Amino acid sequence: MRTRSLGAPAVAFVASFLLALSLTAAKMARAAFQDTCNYARPQLTYTMTRDGGQTYTNVARYEGYQWGGGCWNNDDVDSSPNDPPQTFSRGEGADCSGLVFKTWKESEHPAAGGRYHWDKSRNVHGPYTAQAFRDGDGEPNYRVIKSYVYVMDGFASSGHVGLVFFRATSGADQIVEAKGEAYGTNMWTRSYRSDSSYDGIGRYGWTS
Repeated sequence: MRTRSLGAPAVAFVASFLLALSLTAAKMARAAFQDTCNYARPQLTYTMTRDGGQTYTNVARYEGYQWGGGCWNNDDVDSSPNDPPQTFSRGEGADCSGLVFKTWKESEHPAAGGRYHWDKSRNVHGPYTAQAFRDGDGEPNYRVIKSYVYVMDGFASSGHVGLVFFRATSGADQIVEAKGEAYGTNMWTRSYRSDSSYDGIGRYGWTS
Protein backbone atom coordinates (compact mmCIF):
# COMPACT_ATOMS: atom_id res chain seq x y z
CA MET A 1 0.00 0.00 0.00
CA ARG A 2 1.34 3.40 -0.92
CA THR A 3 1.17 6.33 1.46
CA ARG A 4 0.81 9.89 0.38
CA SER A 5 3.43 12.31 1.60
CA LEU A 6 2.45 15.75 2.76
CA GLY A 7 3.11 18.55 0.34
CA ALA A 8 5.47 21.37 1.19
CA PRO A 9 2.69 23.80 2.23
CA ALA A 10 1.19 21.22 4.59
CA VAL A 11 4.58 20.42 6.13
CA ALA A 12 5.25 24.11 6.65
CA PHE A 13 1.84 24.58 8.27
CA VAL A 14 2.36 21.67 10.67
CA ALA A 15 5.84 22.90 11.59
CA SER A 16 4.57 26.42 12.22
CA PHE A 17 1.68 25.11 14.30
CA LEU A 18 3.95 22.95 16.47
CA LEU A 19 6.39 25.82 16.95
CA ALA A 20 3.62 28.20 17.97
CA LEU A 21 2.23 25.59 20.35
CA SER A 22 5.61 25.05 22.01
CA LEU A 23 6.25 28.79 22.34
CA THR A 24 2.82 29.32 23.86
CA ALA A 25 3.39 26.54 26.37
CA ALA A 26 6.81 27.90 27.26
CA LYS A 27 5.45 31.42 27.69
CA MET A 28 2.67 30.16 29.95
CA ALA A 29 5.20 28.25 32.06
CA ARG A 30 7.39 31.32 32.43
CA ALA A 31 4.47 33.60 33.20
CA ALA A 32 3.43 31.28 36.01
CA PHE A 33 6.43 32.26 38.12
CA GLN A 34 5.52 35.91 38.64
CA ASP A 35 1.97 34.76 39.27
CA THR A 36 3.36 33.27 42.51
CA CYS A 37 4.76 36.65 43.60
CA ASN A 38 2.87 39.23 45.64
CA TYR A 39 2.39 42.98 45.91
CA ALA A 40 2.50 43.35 49.68
CA ARG A 41 3.56 46.65 51.16
CA PRO A 42 7.17 46.84 52.36
CA GLN A 43 7.97 46.89 56.06
CA LEU A 44 9.37 50.16 57.37
CA THR A 45 12.52 49.37 59.33
CA TYR A 46 14.81 51.52 61.44
CA THR A 47 17.99 49.51 61.00
CA MET A 48 19.98 48.56 57.94
CA THR A 49 23.29 46.75 58.40
CA ARG A 50 25.90 45.87 55.84
CA ASP A 51 25.98 42.34 57.25
CA GLY A 52 22.25 42.16 56.63
CA GLY A 53 22.76 43.36 53.07
CA GLN A 54 25.32 40.62 52.52
CA THR A 55 22.88 38.04 53.84
CA TYR A 56 20.07 39.33 51.61
CA THR A 57 22.17 39.19 48.45
CA ASN A 58 23.82 35.90 49.37
CA VAL A 59 20.42 34.24 49.67
CA ALA A 60 19.48 35.65 46.25
CA ARG A 61 22.46 33.95 44.62
CA TYR A 62 21.78 31.22 42.04
CA GLU A 63 18.31 32.62 41.36
CA GLY A 64 17.18 33.73 37.91
CA TYR A 65 17.46 37.03 36.09
CA GLN A 66 14.51 38.96 34.74
CA TRP A 67 14.85 42.36 33.10
CA GLY A 68 12.51 44.68 34.99
CA GLY A 69 11.71 41.90 37.45
CA GLY A 70 11.96 41.79 41.20
CA CYS A 71 10.94 38.53 42.87
CA TRP A 72 12.54 35.15 43.48
CA ASN A 73 11.97 32.09 45.65
CA ASN A 74 15.36 31.24 47.22
CA ASP A 75 15.52 27.68 45.87
CA ASP A 76 19.03 28.17 44.42
CA VAL A 77 18.00 27.53 40.80
CA ASP A 78 16.62 29.62 37.96
CA SER A 79 12.95 28.70 38.01
CA SER A 80 12.40 30.16 34.52
CA PRO A 81 15.55 29.28 32.57
CA ASN A 82 16.18 30.49 29.03
CA ASP A 83 13.22 32.84 28.96
CA PRO A 84 13.42 35.90 26.69
CA PRO A 85 14.85 39.04 28.29
CA GLN A 86 11.74 41.11 27.62
CA THR A 87 9.56 41.98 30.60
CA PHE A 88 6.54 40.14 29.13
CA SER A 89 8.22 36.81 29.89
CA ARG A 90 7.57 37.47 33.61
CA GLY A 91 10.23 35.05 34.80
CA GLU A 92 12.06 34.68 38.08
CA GLY A 93 14.60 37.09 39.45
CA ALA A 94 15.58 40.71 39.60
CA ASP A 95 17.68 42.61 37.13
CA CYS A 96 20.82 44.41 38.26
CA SER A 97 19.18 47.64 39.43
CA GLY A 98 16.21 45.81 40.94
CA LEU A 99 18.53 43.73 43.11
CA VAL A 100 20.31 46.86 44.36
CA PHE A 101 16.96 48.58 45.02
CA LYS A 102 15.69 45.75 47.21
CA THR A 103 19.01 45.15 48.97
CA TRP A 104 19.33 48.84 49.78
CA LYS A 105 15.80 48.88 51.22
CA GLU A 106 14.73 51.80 49.05
CA SER A 107 11.33 53.38 48.55
CA GLU A 108 9.42 53.38 45.29
CA HIS A 109 9.33 57.15 45.70
CA PRO A 110 12.73 58.72 44.92
CA ALA A 111 12.13 61.62 47.33
CA ALA A 112 11.78 59.23 50.30
CA GLY A 113 14.92 58.40 52.23
CA GLY A 114 13.60 55.78 54.66
CA ARG A 115 14.44 52.10 54.90
CA TYR A 116 11.92 49.58 53.57
CA HIS A 117 12.32 45.82 53.76
CA TRP A 118 11.09 44.04 50.63
CA ASP A 119 10.32 40.33 50.89
CA LYS A 120 11.95 38.14 48.25
CA SER A 121 8.49 37.27 46.87
CA ARG A 122 7.43 40.89 46.50
CA ASN A 123 7.52 41.70 42.80
CA VAL A 124 9.03 45.17 42.74
CA HIS A 125 11.80 46.71 40.67
CA GLY A 126 11.94 50.28 41.89
CA PRO A 127 12.33 53.54 39.96
CA TYR A 128 16.06 53.36 39.28
CA THR A 129 18.10 52.20 36.32
CA ALA A 130 21.82 51.50 36.52
CA GLN A 131 22.46 54.97 35.10
CA ALA A 132 20.23 56.56 37.75
CA PHE A 133 22.20 54.85 40.51
CA ARG A 134 25.40 55.98 38.82
CA ASP A 135 24.16 59.57 38.83
CA GLY A 136 23.20 59.40 42.50
CA ASP A 137 19.52 59.96 41.73
CA GLY A 138 17.06 59.60 44.59
CA GLU A 139 17.14 60.98 48.13
CA PRO A 140 19.16 58.15 49.73
CA ASN A 141 21.71 57.65 46.95
CA TYR A 142 25.02 59.32 46.24
CA ARG A 143 28.25 58.87 44.35
CA VAL A 144 31.37 57.54 46.09
CA ILE A 145 35.04 57.96 45.27
CA LYS A 146 35.94 54.53 43.95
CA SER A 147 38.82 53.95 46.35
CA TYR A 148 36.36 54.40 49.25
CA VAL A 149 33.74 51.95 48.00
CA TYR A 150 33.08 49.49 50.83
CA VAL A 151 31.03 46.34 51.43
CA MET A 152 27.47 46.77 50.13
CA ASP A 153 28.40 49.95 48.30
CA GLY A 154 28.44 49.43 44.56
CA PHE A 155 29.80 50.17 41.14
CA ALA A 156 27.56 51.36 38.33
CA SER A 157 28.03 51.99 34.63
CA SER A 158 25.50 53.32 32.16
CA GLY A 159 24.01 49.86 31.76
CA HIS A 160 24.94 47.74 34.77
CA VAL A 161 25.28 47.90 38.54
CA GLY A 162 26.61 45.48 41.14
CA LEU A 163 27.29 45.46 44.89
CA VAL A 164 30.57 44.77 46.67
CA PHE A 165 30.29 41.60 48.75
CA PHE A 166 33.97 41.36 49.68
CA ARG A 167 36.54 44.03 49.05
CA ALA A 168 39.75 42.43 47.79
CA THR A 169 43.22 43.83 48.35
CA SER A 170 44.31 42.84 44.84
CA GLY A 171 42.17 45.51 43.19
CA ALA A 172 39.42 43.13 42.12
CA ASP A 173 36.33 42.73 44.31
CA GLN A 174 33.79 40.01 44.89
CA ILE A 175 30.68 41.51 43.30
CA VAL A 176 27.16 40.16 43.75
CA GLU A 177 25.03 41.08 40.76
CA ALA A 178 22.10 40.08 38.61
CA LYS A 179 24.14 39.71 35.46
CA GLY A 180 21.82 38.48 32.71
CA GLU A 181 19.58 35.65 31.57
CA ALA A 182 22.51 33.37 30.74
CA TYR A 183 24.15 34.01 34.12
CA GLY A 184 21.40 34.66 36.64
CA THR A 185 22.26 36.23 39.98
CA ASN A 186 25.56 35.29 41.57
CA MET A 187 28.94 36.48 42.78
CA TRP A 188 31.93 37.04 40.55
CA THR A 189 35.38 38.58 40.85
CA ARG A 190 35.25 41.88 38.98
CA SER A 191 37.67 44.74 38.36
CA TYR A 192 34.97 47.43 38.29
CA ARG A 193 37.04 49.48 40.74
CA SER A 194 39.69 50.04 38.07
CA ASP A 195 37.27 50.15 35.12
CA SER A 196 36.79 53.73 33.95
CA SER A 197 33.28 52.96 32.69
CA TYR A 198 32.12 52.34 36.28
CA ASP A 199 31.65 54.83 39.12
CA GLY A 200 31.30 54.21 42.83
CA ILE A 201 27.86 54.50 44.41
CA GLY A 202 26.51 54.41 47.94
CA ARG A 203 23.36 54.70 49.97
CA TYR A 204 22.85 56.84 53.07
CA GLY A 205 21.33 55.24 56.15
CA TRP A 206 23.45 52.24 57.11
CA THR A 207 23.20 51.76 60.87
CA SER A 208 26.22 49.45 61.12
